[in-house]
Amino acid sequence: MDRRKVLKTIGYGSGAITLTPAVVGLFHSCQTNSSNFFPEYFNKNQFSVVSQLMELIIPETEIPGAINLKLPEFLDGYINIIFSEVRKKKISTGLESFIEVSLFDSEKSNANRLTNEDLDFQLSKYLKADFKKKNSWKKQESAYQKALQNKNKSTKLPKEALAYGFANQLRSLSITAFRTNEYIGENILAYAPIPGEQRGCVDLMETTGGKIWSL
Repeated sequence: MDRRKVLKTIGYGSGAITLTPAVVGLFHSCQTNSSNFFPEYFNKNQFSVVSQLMELIIPETEIPGAINLKLPEFLDGYINIIFSEVRKKKISTGLESFIEVSLFDSEKSNANRLTNEDLDFQLSKYLKADFKKKNSWKKQESAYQKALQNKNKSTKLPKEALAYGFANQLRSLSITAFRTNEYIGENILAYAPIPGEQRGCVDLMETTGGKIWSL
């Protein structure tokens, strides 16, 4: 499957990004940052893994990929500024679980040794799993979150289930960051900053050549 073709038509999903003034400021900041970027939320190894994963989800073709669009930098700032402490804890636990499972499966000892092939294998394992497996992971994660709410500290960490949840969330956040990126919105998607005639129930192929609207 060509992932980039899917991105042009896929919906927002559960990780949709709300465009508040703070978020718009983050977009502008990411476009002007120098190459000497220091993550504010992720640590160095985590940011490297997240960047690789986002580039695998949105690879560079004739269109810039996640890294050139600085989507990892945006996501780091977005989580740091917008996410609640509960959401931060959840995504951190999911990321660490994802890394631990990746290290175990690849028989490596350090996150900086994980290759694109190692991480692509993990994405495929979670995102292409059958319905039964995904449903099992969802139930395990839900049970774990309920146990945390009940302050049951003895609950075993369901690493694969949490890694699956993280992979799902990262895909959704990557896609919405891609769709709301200034370059993508103005140059790749259908863009009309000055509204014109409104027509309902029309074929998207006739109006935009099949492209979704950026606005």
